[in-house]
Amino acid sequence: MRWNMNMVCNWKGRGAIAVVALAAMFAPVGASAEVVTLQKLETLSLQNQAHWEVVEANTAQAGAEVDVARAAKMPTFWINISGVVAPGSDIERIRTVDGREVNVRASPTVTESTAFRPNIRYEGTIDMRAPLYDGQTRAAIKAAEAFRAAAEARSSASRETVLSMVRTAYLDWMETHLTNKLALVSAEDAKAQRQRIEQRVADGERARSELDSARYEELQGELVAADAQARAVTAKRLLESAVGSELSQDAEPDTSLLGIDFHVPNVDSGREVEAFERQRDAAHQEARMHRKGRLPVLAVVGQTGLAGVNERAFPMYRLGLNLAVPLWDGGRAVALARAADAQASELGARAHEARLGREEARQRALLDREHAEGQLALANRLVSVSQMRVQQARTSFELGASDVEAVADARGALRDAQSQRVQIQVARTDAILRLGIEH
Repeated sequence: MRWNMNMVCNWKGRGAIAVVALAAMFAPVGASAEVVTLQKLETLSLQNQAHWEVVEANTAQAGAEVDVARAAKMPTFWINISGVVAPGSDIERIRTVDGREVNVRASPTVTESTAFRPNIRYEGTIDMRAPLYDGQTRAAIKAAEAFRAAAEARSSASRETVLSMVRTAYLDWMETHLTNKLALVSAEDAKAQRQRIEQRVADGERARSELDSARYEELQGELVAADAQARAVTAKRLLESAVGSELSQDAEPDTSLLGIDFHVPNVDSGREVEAFERQRDAAHQEARMHRKGRLPVLAVVGQTGLAGVNERAFPMYRLGLNLAVPLWDGGRAVALARAADAQASELGARAHEARLGREEARQRALLDREHAEGQLALANRLVSVSQMRVQQARTSFELGASDVEAVADARGALRDAQSQRVQIQVARTDAILRLGIEH
């Protein structure tokens, strides 16, 4: 998964001031924060996912089943060795009517003295079978290959799901992190104002009641900052859970991601759709395999070895053709083929539904991006106006024309405007990432 990481200055110039201001405002002083990029966490998540071993095992199993199916087309060899001790089967040498001497196997009757004498009979052979025509095996290979492709597609779909979860958690962390920074800046501003008023009260330039109001506003700012920090910590924990690894205490999100550039993406059906389509094709191949099970199988068979009784051993070999023609299986193959066809129809419907859902999500992401870009322009103007109002409220307070509550209200409005801008920037980034994922 990759994105075009050009800064937002390439994005028609809008929002550049916002990103630069955020970078300047939140730059660490006296300490170097560890900037953690989304790409790094995506890579880490794929390495740490506990269920990933199951997905890979399923894919490996499907690949092994292809090898099993292909092995059925290859000649097979095996050795048979047997030996028994039993009466009878004596080897006798006789002369035929044409004068030839041959060995024959004969057994005495129970009335003869040697009837129960044991003989050692043994046999050792090497057997071979080589398919010549086997429509069943060819169909089984195609079915196994289709199931392997489906397993690979499911693996890719699982990967896409994991990366989507990490992306969502990362953007949530970024939003809460930036909101927390804004709250801290506002709280520090309230603290500085309280200190100035405290000094002026001590000098007799301000009334004691203004110090009480300044302390109230300072505590209000600290409470807002504490709440923002709690939400940032929670978002970070959720991200760590999605990634499967802990982040350092100094970890911070990469705010340059908010300046991601947008390009019209290529239309992609998505891995989930592909997984359903591959499973559908596999079901069709399975149905075909069951129907091919009624085809005859022609094979070459051969055997060579030795057989004997006691100390007498004789050579043996044979070579021939074997034709197996299925006659009737009680309708089992037809029933299995119909079941596979029904499953293929269901998977085809689910693939169509997933394709429609993905297109709907794509259109929604395009609208979200368009709306966010329009809202971001307004948010930038709102932040500028709010900053001017804070300056005006401070000037008015210094001149004695207003009280400290007016400054606090202006400061709170600025914090809210900045937080809204962060939310809009994150929403825009999320929409672009949903559109610009490269598989």
